[in-house]
This record gives sequence, C-alpha cells and structure tokens, in this order.
Amino acid sequence: MKSLRVQLVLWSVGLEAILLIAFGVALVLILRTVQQQNSDESLRLAGGQLNASVEVQGNSFHIPAEDAATLQAEGIFAWILAPNDQVVGIVGIAAANPLPSPRPANGTLLNSRLPNGDPVRVYTTPLQEDTTILGTLVLGLPLREAQRLQQRFLYGLLFLIPLVLLLSAFGGLFLANRALAPVTEITRLAQQVSAEDLSGRLNLALPDDVIGRLAHTFDAMLARLEDAFRREQQLTADVSHELRTPLSLLKTQLSLARSRPREASALLAMMEEMEGDVDRLTRIVEQTLLLAQIEQMGIPAAVPVQLDEVLRGVVERGEKSAADKDIRLVLDLPEGIDWQIQGDSSLLAQAFDNLVQNALTHTTAQGSVTLRGWRIWDELGVLVEDTGSGIPADHLPHIFERYYRVDSARARSSGGFGLGLAIVQTIVRAHGGTIRAESRLGAGSAFTVTFP
Repeated sequence: MKSLRVQLVLWSVGLEAILLIAFGVALVLILRTVQQQNSDESLRLAGGQLNASVEVQGNSFHIPAEDAATLQAEGIFAWILAPNDQVVGIVGIAAANPLPSPRPANGTLLNSRLPNGDPVRVYTTPLQEDTTILGTLVLGLPLREAQRLQQRFLYGLLFLIPLVLLLSAFGGLFLANRALAPVTEITRLAQQVSAEDLSGRLNLALPDDVIGRLAHTFDAMLARLEDAFRREQQLTADVSHELRTPLSLLKTQLSLARSRPREASALLAMMEEMEGDVDRLTRIVEQTLLLAQIEQMGIPAAVPVQLDEVLRGVVERGEKSAADKDIRLVLDLPEGIDWQIQGDSSLLAQAFDNLVQNALTHTTAQGSVTLRGWRIWDELGVLVEDTGSGIPADHLPHIFERYYRVDSARARSSGGFGLGLAIVQTIVRAHGGTIRAESRLGAGSAFTVTFP
C-alpha cells in the first residue's frame, strides 16, 4: 500500500512538473516576444518622430532639443547620417558609441551589441521629406533591462516550480492517504476474514466513486460468501441429519440378517426393506444436490418457455394420481394471453409437479386441485389451490425450509423428505419469481407463483 501511495504521488508530481515546466517555458517565450514587439514599436515610433523633427538646411542637420530629450527619456539613442553615410547628428549615448556593424537595411530591425557588450535593438529608416531622401536614421534601444526582467522572471520560475512541486508532493501524499484509507481498511478486514467468521463488514460512509463502489462491492462479496458458507454448513447439517435415519435402519437390517440363520423368504423381505432404504437415500441425495446446484449456479441456460404448455404437461402427469384418489384436477388458463417467459422448462415442470403432488397428498376424496393462470401487465401468475386439510398457522412460515415437515408424526416413507417446497421456492427464485402460501385449517391451501 505504501508503494502504491508513493507511485501515485510520484506520477502526480512528475506530470505536474512537466506541465509547470511547459507552462514556464511558454511564459518566458511570450514575455520575450511581447518585449521585442514593444521595443520594435518604440523604435518605429521614434523613427517617425525623429524623421519629422530633424531640420535639414543644405548640409546642416539640426535636432530640436525637446525631441532629443524625449527620445533619451525613453532610452532611445540615434545616429543621423548624411547621404554619404557621414554621421551629422547624434542623440543620447550614440555620441559615445560607433555605428553598429552590420547595420540593418532600411525599414528592418536586428539585434546587435555595443562595444561594451550591451545588447541593443537597432532600427534603420530613411530620413526623407516627401519623396526626397535626405539621409538615414539609425536608432537603437538598449535591451539590458528587458533581459534582466526575463532573467528575474526565469529565476522566479526556477524557485517557484520546485517549491510548488514539493508542496504538491506533500499534498498528494496527504490526499493519497485519505483516498486509500478505505483500501487499507479493506486489506485489514480481508486479513481477518476466515471461514469461521464472515460476519465482518466495512460499513464505510463513502461517496459513490471508485473507492466507495469498491468498499460496497467488498461488503457485498462478504455477504455472498457468508451466505454461501452458511448454506454449505446448513446443507451438511441437513444431509447428515436426514441420512442418519435410513443409514441406521439399513445397518440394523444388515445386523439382523447376520445375527442368525433365516429362511430365504425372510431374507428377501429384509433385503426388500433395505432396498427401500437405499432408494430413499438416493432420492434424498438427488434432491439435495438439485437444490445446491440451483442455488449455486442458477438456471443453466434460460430460453423462451411457454408456461401454459408446461402447466398442461403437469396436469396430464397428475391426472392418474388424482383419479386414483377421486380428486378433481382442474386447469384454468384464459385465452389470448402471451404465456412466454425466460427459463428452463424442465425445472419449471418439476416445481409445479411438486406443488400439484403436494396438493393431491393433502386433499381427500371428492376434493379438488385447481391450477389457475393469469396475467397483469408484465407479470404472469399461477395459483395452485386445493380443498385439503390446510396448514396450521404456526407452521406456515416454515414450509419452504429444507427438511421441514408439517406432520412430524407422519412416517418418513410416506411423508416425503421435506424438500419438495424448498425445491419449488429455489426454482421460482432462480427464474426471478416469487411464491407465497396461504392456508386455512380444514379449508385448503393456495400457493401463488408470479414471474416477471
């Protein structure tokens, strides 16, 4: 984590350094360009002023004192040349310096140096009256102050940029520590998590950003892991509990068979009972594995399924059992409804088979079991209703739990394993649906299944 913080700060400071240096170079170039433009403009204006003020009478050139003083105040000096390039007038420090060489062509500017090494900007322009060329004006402007300003500006940048980067590094480290604090907390909690205790949560009040979503995702992952481990532990406990009885009966039968010699018919009867126990074990394992598979993996491959066709198949399979018990099995599906949902037809058929068989088991002769379908907007529903004995109110909240039996006195061989309704609920939820139960003692039960 420390390495990550350092890397973040280094990348941030490095990028900021590149931007600041580029910005500083751009500022220096802009300053130099602006200063040169100002110098050139001053020289051109001074050339125009001097051209207008110089008085020429024959071979005599006269510069008014006021104009000369104005140019000197602006730091501008000048040489006035006759047509034969002889110096006939000077302004300012031009008296102490020779003409610069090389000299720019008329109307152009260039950088040069005085004999003492001072840099100057030189401008040459014709001295003329109307279209008559009377001579040449050579003007100069010292650049020492401008260069000093550029140097001070550059030195200021060289001082400020490292200072800003240093402050940015400390600020970046502070912000990185704050930003990565939830990650540190996630790491700490992850190190404490074990299969024995998955109850820990971050519960951090963070904004909806990357770190906030990471913390929320981590809490959700722990919740899923805790639920998975809980289901696994519950599955282990339930299976061991349910397998104990048939295994004990099987062991007892084997011990009795070996305890003393028996007739073949007696041994066959005992083997028949043992075979029933083995079948029971097989069904328990198969149904338990089915539950675990659906809970862990969901629907293998959801495809369009016509729910009405599934329900017709359920009724066809249940008609013989209903007829044997003298129970009327009714299917009520309204016409003109789109019954298509996304899911697995075999799993849906098993869920409704379980509901119908459960209803037939608890309905007496002359009773009825009804499957009624309906649709409201984008929701499909199926009601499985019977006129059986009903479910006591204190048992109703638990009927979808694994291995739960309403009638604990019922023989296990005829009372099922308590997995039927648990499988129904798991299949329905895997299809994004819901199931709820309503019941009244002596009046029957109703199971409502809805699908989106």
